[in-house]
Amino acid sequence: MRKAIDIIDNARIIGFDASDGLMLYGMIREPRKRKKSAILHIHGLQGNFYGSNSISEIAKEANKKGIAFMSIQTRGSYIVEDFSYKNSKQELLAGAALEKFEDSVYDIEGGINALIYMGYRQIFVEGHSTGCQKVLYYLKSKSYQKRKKNIAGIALLGPVDDYNYDRLNLGTTKFEKMKRLARKISGKTLFMPIGPNATGNNVIGIDRFLSTASEGKPEAEALNYRGDLKYIKSIGIPMLAVFGSNDEYMIDTKPKRALELIKEKYSGKLLETHMVKGTGHTFRGKREELAKVLVRFYSKL
Repeated sequence: MRKAIDIIDNARIIGFDASDGLMLYGMIREPRKRKKSAILHIHGLQGNFYGSNSISEIAKEANKKGIAFMSIQTRGSYIVEDFSYKNSKQELLAGAALEKFEDSVYDIEGGINALIYMGYRQIFVEGHSTGCQKVLYYLKSKSYQKRKKNIAGIALLGPVDDYNYDRLNLGTTKFEKMKRLARKISGKTLFMPIGPNATGNNVIGIDRFLSTASEGKPEAEALNYRGDLKYIKSIGIPMLAVFGSNDEYMIDTKPKRALELIKEKYSGKLLETHMVKGTGHTFRGKREELAKVLVRFYSKL
């Protein structure tokens, strides 16, 4: 039997409410000499608050600088999952396969509110993978306007182009055929395959598929590197964008070119980009380097 180990040393699990009343969980690691700054980490597709990539390394590096770190569950955690609402018997069937992308604003706002309640006034919001699109969408929401003074900067970790990945991974003909079929049965709780094997992680709900596959939808539009990147254009606060040089999901626009496009479109106060060489989408083997890059950026703000 394996010895039990802490996922993140000295971390604690907390419960909090999304701003629409959905009950969620998070993991927070706070420094001994606590300041007023904290990182809010948003995981990627099918992720969770305790297993998102690099959180252990980022949390420890942040705490060295007096910065707290919190990773949160979202209604897009896992594949299919039941969630409960506060003060209600109502439940939500969601998870990565069924979540409504636009509702991610409620989860991020709830995480920010929780940190503010704990006394943190300067918050850095970072997303990994699909979490990047969610962070970008949040910055265009009314919720962000209410908390604008508290958001000191954002970081995009592996900001991949889901629209063009799906288009090329499935093949243009199959991609368009699946979109036509999905639109006919939109609104039904049905699943469709998104990979070569329709099992396990390779199935997704009809409307969740359309969220990344339909041009003009926020999730498809936010990081479409063939588009105008208007979400990047609209950012006024400091931002860091980081790719692994071998990111396996960037099969259309390569990471180097994607960072160049981000530089061209961004018009805010401060932008930094970084390429972590010799690693892919999850930054495996280079997570300590990623953590140092992130915390060095946050410490400037």
